Amino acid sequence: MTDSFSRAKQLFELGAHLGHRKSRLHPRSKKYVYQISDGVAIIDLEQTITQIDHAKTILSEASKEGKSLLVCATKKSVAPKATELAQSMGAHYITTKWLPGLLTNFNTISKNVKKLIELKRQRDAGEWGKYVKHEIVALEKEVHKLERLYAGVIHMTKIPDLMVIVDIKKEKNAVGEAHKSGIPVIAIVDTNCNPEEVEHPIMLNDDTPGAVEMVLTQLAHSFVKQAPVAKPAEASTEEEKQPESEKEVEKPKEKPAKKKTSVKKPKKKTA
Repeated sequence: MTDSFSRAKQLFELGAHLGHRKSRLHPRSKKYVYQISDGVAIIDLEQTITQIDHAKTILSEASKEGKSLLVCATKKSVAPKATELAQSMGAHYITTKWLPGLLTNFNTISKNVKKLIELKRQRDAGEWGKYVKHEIVALEKEVHKLERLYAGVIHMTKIPDLMVIVDIKKEKNAVGEAHKSGIPVIAIVDTNCNPEEVEHPIMLNDDTPGAVEMVLTQLAHSFVKQAPVAKPAEASTEEEKQPESEKEVEKPKEKPAKKKTSVKKPKKKTA
């Protein structure tokens, strides 16, 4: 049993092959459909495996180049796993609600992130002690609200270089902003969507949490932060290449003593 067949079988058992009904099949998705069975589009999982491998290659190269990644998966069924995987690979993430303007109006969004960071600093430093109880409760609610929305992008200092999106129909605003910002997108796409809306589609039943989590896990394993490899310093001369014991220690040249010059003081005039 080949590795590709084994992976396709796993996806099949999770229901990844079950697309939408024929009436909801997007015309641009037809080339990824194996057949129509009982009015349901059956996804060609061999093509899906090829798409997954392509996405893994892109993520691996991006990781080596030190590029930043943003994962967007707000479906409640996959959000917890998406958060866990994003944190494990050092990626930014949005798993509660897409923030309008996150990519196209990043400076404004950054102000809210800075506000969250400052409130947490004040709380941890004990600066809230000067407030009365109901004011502290209000501040805690504010921190909780901001953390829910911005926790996944609190360290994002610029727009990401690459995005991974689950369900482009649900995340159409994220896809739109990515296009406007020139950010390439890897996305899990179902048969009711146009796969040509993203650069790197992965055709899959996005309503099966198990299949989506399996694919996200495979993608996460490809995006591993790598420490930059330090280049060995090259010796510029033959002398630098010699071991310390063979090097001759040069004595500093003694500077010639300066001759003292006597300055004659002018004689005082007498009255």
